[in-house]
Amino acid sequence: MRKPILLASFALFTTLSAFPMKEIAGEFQPWDANCQILGNNVAFMTEWNGVTFKFFDKDGCVFEGGTDFSEYDMLVLKLKDASCMFKIKTEYTDGTTQQDSWGAEQAITPGLLVAGIALNHEHKKNVKDFVLQSADYPGMITVDKVIACTKAEYEQMLKEEKAKRFELTLKKVNEGGGADYDPATKTISIKDDWAHKGWYFNDQFRDFSLFNLFVIQFAQPTATDGEIGIEYDGEGAQTTTSRFETGVSQVNVPLSKDKNKLRQVYVKGPSGATFVLKGARFATNGEVTAIKRIDKEKTSANAPTRYYSLDGRELKQPTKGLHIEKKNGSAQKVFGR
Repeated sequence: MRKPILLASFALFTTLSAFPMKEIAGEFQPWDANCQILGNNVAFMTEWNGVTFKFFDKDGCVFEGGTDFSEYDMLVLKLKDASCMFKIKTEYTDGTTQQDSWGAEQAITPGLLVAGIALNHEHKKNVKDFVLQSADYPGMITVDKVIACTKAEYEQMLKEEKAKRFELTLKKVNEGGGADYDPATKTISIKDDWAHKGWYFNDQFRDFSLFNLFVIQFAQPTATDGEIGIEYDGEGAQTTTSRFETGVSQVNVPLSKDKNKLRQVYVKGPSGATFVLKGARFATNGEVTAIKRIDKEKTSANAPTRYYSLDGRELKQPTKGLHIEKKNGSAQKVFGR
């Protein structure tokens, strides 16, 4: 038994209710500097990194001799936000030595706000700790509570806590050839005509059935047309594509019936196109606002001409060389002299 490490950790204090459900006291301990604890936020700075949740004893000290959860079926994280793909793994002890063969791991469905793992029925009297490990992409989760509960209570929480969105990281956009991505400027640069760049998901994290749409937002109105592609696994699964025009700032793409086996999403465009990303997420219908296009903002016959650079920045006046001019709902490239 040892005193808890307070640096880069937080405590979740025990409360008992009239129900078997129990809130667990303990702390998250990062594996290394690539994972940080910021209040109730667990920030995974790199892929396949993690934290260990250590249980407290009645004196508020970390106890690794085995905590008794024999009255419960599940360990559950109640989350306020989940924008990271991660898995939970339970670890057990015989009182002195960790018994790896007793443990189990569970990949959490992306966006789920109630992340649970079943306890080993034969050994749940000696739970040493549990770990959270990020998947291929960095991200963050916000933990509300750590709970031990029955299976029925877990299933009830699943019904009550509905996912709304799952943000994709802009720190790493690595899927696809013939195009580059700069994480500093969040810019996709298309080299080969209609090449693509996007996100490819590990086969443990392809169930996006909680959501209805993929939403991508551009920090600057698009200077060219392009396309969003969504690919799925399985025989007969069809790729979902959605073309967008010049001047678009947001594209909403409905997910197909195969959304429980979604492999990758990406942006395509003509050679030389650049797309500056503002955000990308999976969302429910109720969470999403309508598509906004700058070429629809003014439709009056007397609307002024608006000028844009090829990377989508609005200009005060036309410039020499190639730029974009928009008026009355139409846009065209113009070479200024």
